[in-house]
Amino acid sequence: MSTETVEKTAPTDSTVTKDASVPQTQSQSSSFLSQSRVRHEWYQNENFVVISIFMKNVKKETVDVYFADRSVSVTVKLPTGSDYSLEIDPLAHEIAPKECKYEVLSTKIEVKLKKEKVGIKWGVLEGDDALAGSFSASDGKLTYPSSAKNAKNWDKLEKEISKDQEKPEGDAALNSLFQQLYRDADNDTRRAMLKSYTESSGTCLSTNWSEVSKGKVETKPPEGMIAKKWED
Repeated sequence: MSTETVEKTAPTDSTVTKDASVPQTQSQSSSFLSQSRVRHEWYQNENFVVISIFMKNVKKETVDVYFADRSVSVTVKLPTGSDYSLEIDPLAHEIAPKECKYEVLSTKIEVKLKKEKVGIKWGVLEGDDALAGSFSASDGKLTYPSSAKNAKNWDKLEKEISKDQEKPEGDAALNSLFQQLYRDADNDTRRAMLKSYTESSGTCLSTNWSEVSKGKVETKPPEGMIAKKWED
């Protein structure tokens, strides 16, 4: 398990005695408290798990990091003379110690753990990992474990939803149908479609040329509506 410790070499409040010869300023007290409340966070990609330890103005020579197959240890010498220690043992998965590295920045220490098995998505940083998943090798999308017997194919579902959303509606759907019929039809059928649709002012669409060719196709408005000629 991970542990964060700060070895306090100074006496506790209960044992401190006031001495005019040893002044204690407010800034010194605040500095000690800030070092004893160090926090760390982690994130990951396909290749690395990155641990960020938030400590400001740390000198590189005061930092010691040790990597093993299933553990990492970070020790920092503090200005107070004590040590800050972060021990994570065991890690959730194996790492490649020789490919791990760390960097001391102005606001944090960044520890990069190289995954032994590239593409595995760690569910936790340490201990048993029942939430482990994987990074999709094809498009970088995450895939997660499922307790269901038949896991859903989310990529397929997403494509089906996108396809449904792209389907035309209303007049666009009618025009699409007309274009499809016209494209696949023979010459007589195309002539029938054009003549019937044009002469009926868009109220009739016929594919029977032998019938349409006999005369003008009348306008047939929907039930309850009256067709009117446009007059300038």
